[in-house]
Amino acid sequence: MAFDLLSGSSDPPFSTERQHIAIAEVVIYSLIHLVQFSTRYMQEQRYWHHNENKGVGRCTFYSWCSMIGLLSQIRIADAALVLATSHPNKSQLIADSALRSVGLSPLLFEVSLVMLRWYDKRVPYIRRIICAMGRTNADTIPPSSGQSGEIGPGNSKWTQRTRFALHSFRFPVFIAIIMAVVGGCIDIPALGIAGCSVLLVTFVYVCCLVGWLAVTSREILPASVHRAVLITLSTLPFFLVRIIYLLLGKYGSAKFNPTTGDISTFIGMGSLMEILIVILLLTARGTAEPVRLFGDFGPTAYNDLESPED
Repeated sequence: MAFDLLSGSSDPPFSTERQHIAIAEVVIYSLIHLVQFSTRYMQEQRYWHHNENKGVGRCTFYSWCSMIGLLSQIRIADAALVLATSHPNKSQLIADSALRSVGLSPLLFEVSLVMLRWYDKRVPYIRRIICAMGRTNADTIPPSSGQSGEIGPGNSKWTQRTRFALHSFRFPVFIAIIMAVVGGCIDIPALGIAGCSVLLVTFVYVCCLVGWLAVTSREILPASVHRAVLITLSTLPFFLVRIIYLLLGKYGSAKFNPTTGDISTFIGMGSLMEILIVILLLTARGTAEPVRLFGDFGPTAYNDLESPED
């Protein structure tokens, strides 16, 4: 539990090796945040699906506060906490344990968001041909972005039940992580066990749902978007390792404690798994909604040809 972090070791909880890892995490997650912010901003400009009118401020906000962006900020904050002192007090240890645990929540949220996106590469070419033929109104051509709307189906090709299934596991993930973290911090085993149980059940549900969609969606999705679904599916083994590490850190031996445990285990089952998940989710989103700085699929290409959003 969080209150027993100092037991079993006479060394400072934040060792020199852990502080070196914290420096590496600051660099890595700063780069991740920069990459995801720039690409997400272009995607928001190109595939705007929110109910509000598109603007620079809103695109910046949604890009900065994306799920991977939040994870990057959490990891940078945790690394800063580790670098601040090598002899933390109990409150700092609890904060470190909590920050390490909550990182799973935005990643599982991102799985839901990525699965709700699709992009049809044929649409921009069709629009360009129509305009070249002298037609000034291309509103009859469907929008290229298939993101589900904030309210209602939007342009999604998923059925209503599928959209509900993809939305439904977000809340249990959030509640499960909070219960597990709070139960560990205030030393209420029943609360922690309940949270971990909900997390495991939710993860099994996510695995079944994503696996089922990967098999059954081939006929209804464009090939590039189906590849994005398969890429998302490939993140699940890494999620499994990360969740196992979370559970072992709370209820296993001291070796798996993310604060005082074995550094190699911390890197292999914790940090590395998260980085691989982030890379795959960024790849999946980029596959579903491609953007380029130059060329036909740039972030502002064909904006004037897009039909207005209802």
